[in-house]
Amino acid sequence: MQVCQAQANNVILIIGDGMDDQQITSARNYLHGAQGKTILDTLPIRSAVQVLTVSESDPKMPIYVADSANSATALATGNITSIGRIATSAKTDQDFTTIVELAQKSGLKTGLVTTAAITDATPASFIAHVSSRGCEGPEQMVQFESHGDLVIDCHQDTKKEGGLGSISEQLAASSMDVLLGGGKKFFNTPSENGQQSVTELAQQNSFAVIDELSQADGVKQDQKLLGLFAKKHLPVRMQGTDGRVAE
Repeated sequence: MQVCQAQANNVILIIGDGMDDQQITSARNYLHGAQGKTILDTLPIRSAVQVLTVSESDPKMPIYVADSANSATALATGNITSIGRIATSAKTDQDFTTIVELAQKSGLKTGLVTTAAITDATPASFIAHVSSRGCEGPEQMVQFESHGDLVIDCHQDTKKEGGLGSISEQLAASSMDVLLGGGKKFFNTPSENGQQSVTELAQQNSFAVIDELSQADGVKQDQKLLGLFAKKHLPVRMQGTDGRVAE
């Protein structure tokens, strides 16, 4: 007798930024008590991933604090890197192949949906390759001052230097089928060549660009979709199980 293995039609990876077993345990205890169950606890299979971080100057040296960029890179590529890197290796700055890119090579449709800016570290790590998470748009690529004294520099990733450009430009040039989130400010800006905006680059790459969800009804089913619903991150709305709101 031949046994048929069920095959999934779709795979959806949901990432709660900064969520670990501690947060899940706290939610379970608060909502249901120590012996209760959350929706996560009812899933048939559960596993865990350990994210490691290494020093930028010495990739053999472990660092015991991670950030969203190197954590998402580990989830997206299976590789360990240093804080701030987007699907690139510590020190050597080599690009890592992501699971989204592997899916595309297999002919699968791919998409990223986020409540953050679509250029933010977690979603970006699944399709973009850049040395610093802060290089979200063309204006942030070279000696950009961010958060006071922090200076971001991705000059080696500029198209002028043979790189792939900023995160927003890489998304605009990508083969993604769906991109939904915030980050409008990084698209409504001149591209590196200065001849058109990053939004216009996306449109030239067959993306329908919308800024209201209702506009999605006018997009053809076979057309690529880029939805930018906020200047940066979407407004936060905290709501728990059964409509429970944060006290």
